[in-house]
Amino acid sequence: MKSIKFNSYGTQEKMYWADEPRPEPKEKQLLIKVKAVSINPIDWKIRKGEMKLFINKKFPKGLGSDFSGIVESVGNEVSKFKKGDEVFGWLPYDMAGSVAEYCLADESLTALKPGNMSFAEASTLPMACIAVMTALVDNGKIKKGMNVLINGCTGGVGQFAVMIAKNFSAVVTGTCSTTAIEIAKQIGADHVLDFTKTNVLNGNQKFDIIFDTAGNLKFGESKKIMNTKSIFLELNPNIINLIFGGIKNIFSSKKVKSIIAKASAEKIEIIAKRASQGNLKPIIGKQYEFKNALEAYKNMENGEKNIGKTVINN
Repeated sequence: MKSIKFNSYGTQEKMYWADEPRPEPKEKQLLIKVKAVSINPIDWKIRKGEMKLFINKKFPKGLGSDFSGIVESVGNEVSKFKKGDEVFGWLPYDMAGSVAEYCLADESLTALKPGNMSFAEASTLPMACIAVMTALVDNGKIKKGMNVLINGCTGGVGQFAVMIAKNFSAVVTGTCSTTAIEIAKQIGADHVLDFTKTNVLNGNQKFDIIFDTAGNLKFGESKKIMNTKSIFLELNPNIINLIFGGIKNIFSSKKVKSIIAKASAEKIEIIAKRASQGNLKPIIGKQYEFKNALEAYKNMENGEKNIGKTVINN
């Protein structure tokens, strides 16, 4: 089967197409015929070595964590799925490798694909929604009536942050570009700021949660728009805040937290349920064919901007 691999950490040139045997599922694994994969910045951060403290040292490594597809075969201890089931799920960083014709997935981090979604749409859900739940629910303790700022509200993660915040009946302010304003309103943002015309830091509104999905806000500068006992959540981990965030938080009622998505079977099932109920409606900005997967990754890493998620179809 064909897949994208890399043999060492480094630049884009480390990625290559590999021909390898189709893997066999272990006891609690599924073999998935991959139909779609969504791209996440963490994919190239792993390849560049920025996450090597969190993953094993085994090479070659695969690329891609989000997937949707059809169950080809199951391990002998799998009870929830059978051959032919349409599913979606998340591969832990050590198992990354969904940019392939087939991939192995843990039964616990896989769910049935919502019947109201295409494979492409379902592939956008896992990592982005898990990151949002880790941020807003686990760390932000979001609840009804909270004022929440989603910086970058129409991006791959930002769109789901708006939807999930609205599931909790929060009051959501989102920032986005001029071209994305109507989409921001469509996905549920109560207030939308065009960042090309308005600096959110200069406003009078104060927030209980700030979720910086765009990565261009700073905690120190954002304190002036934070309520007492509020929290600043950064999607792109800042190594200083990862190491010293706990110390900073001791001396201030305004907290900062770097988010590393933490997956669980419970979160995957919640995502599947909400999507099936129509509460998660992903926006796909661009789609690539599987044969152009390397081009897709290079373009995204080089700064290609799309509203919503970018998907590779197999």
